[in-house]
Amino acid sequence: PCDVHLVGKEIIRFHTIIWPAILMALDLPLPKQVFGHGWLVFGGEKMSKSRGNVVDPVVLCNKYGVDSIRYFLMREMPFGADGNFTNEALFGRINSDLANDLGNLVSRTCAMIEKYFGGVLPESKVNENPDNELIALAENTYNEFAKKMDEFQLSGALAEIWKLVSRCNKYIDETMPWAIAKDETKRDRLGTVMYNLAECVRIISVLIAPVMTKTPTKIQNALGVDESLTTFDSVKKFGGIKAGSKITKPEVLFPRIDIEAEFKAQEEEKKAKHMME
Repeated sequence: PCDVHLVGKEIIRFHTIIWPAILMALDLPLPKQVFGHGWLVFGGEKMSKSRGNVVDPVVLCNKYGVDSIRYFLMREMPFGADGNFTNEALFGRINSDLANDLGNLVSRTCAMIEKYFGGVLPESKVNENPDNELIALAENTYNEFAKKMDEFQLSGALAEIWKLVSRCNKYIDETMPWAIAKDETKRDRLGTVMYNLAECVRIISVLIAPVMTKTPTKIQNALGVDESLTTFDSVKKFGGIKAGSKITKPEVLFPRIDIEAEFKAQEEEKKAKHMME
């Protein structure tokens, strides 16, 4: 039997009464759990062709990338409740969470390793207070993530990952690698900072994989990690990535959206469609 029978909330009655009765009559095992999810509504209203507020997911994926859309839907739609789709919320998530937070973290980390260490990941030798706090959070992130996933709190699971993303960006501001790099006697300290960032980025890339299908591979290729470091078991303990790994700066993972230009383009599309009709 399936561990989870995932259905829309409007058909719970059938799937918790009629369908189990049919299975029992056929002497077949029942699902271990039935979970009814909410609807995705548009601006607070149920999507409807008659209202003209249906959003085409294929168009969105082609325009903004499938990973951006998958992330938005899972982050904005708490399971058990309805999720609300608006263009403002979508653009906000892409620019803030994906472009500014995750994309910027990966880009800065890889760029600094390229600049300061010729693209070769240094060893971690000199730990200080910010390092220990970051490492503790990185090791605990998997536990909190797994707990939320087991409870079908997908939005909450992503929020746990983004705590680590935010902490990494703060860690860069705290440690100021560009300032350390000016002092040749602090070479080992700079190496530790770079190693910690690369390892956190690897952990993040593994944890986002259930939601984002393409981004993890791009990040892992940039970090030069092999398949053994892309499993959930590999992120339970900090320190998996190997010193000496070849690091390359990836392409821009999430281009920022010019929100004003996007809304203007959408208005033009609506006018053109109306004229054709």
